[in-house]
Amino acid sequence: SLCVRGNPLLYEFCETHGIPFRRFGKIVVAASRDEEELIEALYAQAAINGAEGIRIIGREEIADLEPAVFGTRGLYSPSSGIVDSHALMAFFERTAQANGTTVAYGCEITGVERDGAGYRVEFTDTDGQTEEMGCDVFINSAGLSADGIASMAGFDVDALGYRIRPCKGEYFKVSDRHRGKIGRLVYPVPTPVYLGAHAALAMDGSFKIGPGALYVDEIEYSVDPSHGREFYEKAVRFLPFLEPGDLTPDMCGIRPKLYRKGEPMRDFIIREESGNGFPGFVNLIGMESPGLTSCLSIAEYVAKLL
Repeated sequence: SLCVRGNPLLYEFCETHGIPFRRFGKIVVAASRDEEELIEALYAQAAINGAEGIRIIGREEIADLEPAVFGTRGLYSPSSGIVDSHALMAFFERTAQANGTTVAYGCEITGVERDGAGYRVEFTDTDGQTEEMGCDVFINSAGLSADGIASMAGFDVDALGYRIRPCKGEYFKVSDRHRGKIGRLVYPVPTPVYLGAHAALAMDGSFKIGPGALYVDEIEYSVDPSHGREFYEKAVRFLPFLEPGDLTPDMCGIRPKLYRKGEPMRDFIIREESGNGFPGFVNLIGMESPGLTSCLSIAEYVAKLL
């Protein structure tokens, strides 16, 4: 619901405020008969979710839309696209500050506790000094640290299902000699853990393959070059023009997943916690990449919760 609402909201917002974006569509492709059944299941779920304009396309239409892509069947989403996320965040920051928000970088929260009707927050500042402040409302949207913040405040994160399982996603850049060979986002059918290593277009027309899915205990952002062969073998099934030497290590991110490999997928946790004894405390935990598409609709939702 938040993605369906957030998609048009974000396009309109970016157009209004001059934030770069491109709306060129996405194709999820099946590369075998077995995967065609997953396309049907995705289509059925898209209809249930209210996603607009989604349709199933055959081999010929895939070839018409993307001649360099192989697929026996596909799911076409015409409203999918990309946004300059850095420009978007910078605009949010400037707007927040213009409306009286103080942004404190280089600080670390070390304690959160109830204090009458509100909360007292202890933190270390950029000089390493310990300070405190009070607040009536506490919104915990701390990404990979969101479960730690919740635990600090007194939530039993394991009993509530708030424990984050960090899952690393590496990307490999495709050689610039292939720039322009695809004009849309191209995804394989998803796995039980993630959406699959897909062809992710950049604003300049270059593209990369990723992300992978590797559960980790340590938060660090290096890319292992030895994984390149695995990425190639996954991608060449639907991008047959690729050769092993076309991929080089690019970047990675770490998802704040709420489930381990083999466990059922978990949706975002966005909850005002009066029911757990923390009035005015909102947890946003397990916010994976659809949170970017949904950012404005999430903001609306949290405002309503409060």
